[in-house]
Amino acid sequence: MLIPMRRKMSWFSFAVIAARAFLQLRETRRRIIFYTIVALLSVFVVGNWPLAPWLEEAPLRFLLYWAGCAFLAVFLFLLGLYDFLRIIKEYKEVRGKLQ
Repeated sequence: MLIPMRRKMSWFSFAVIAARAFLQLRETRRRIIFYTIVALLSVFVVGNWPLAPWLEEAPLRFLLYWAGCAFLAVFLFLLGLYDFLRIIKEYKEVRGKLQ
């Protein structure tokens, strides 16, 4: 009897499965949002005061820093939007069960 060989999982499919697992529970979504807010504020504060002279020396460093801040901000926005849409979906499901 032949045993089928397993295919290696790609990083993309692993990321999709992990994201679905993490984003299923409301508490987990909110915790991820909280830590993203803390990270964004920390990076912003560190870049504006202690690292400001170092970042101003090289334009590429400055652009990469702000690109990282923008990435965190967009990621946070998308997480908030996803959470909002999931809350609406859960509300509609509960409302449908009550009627």
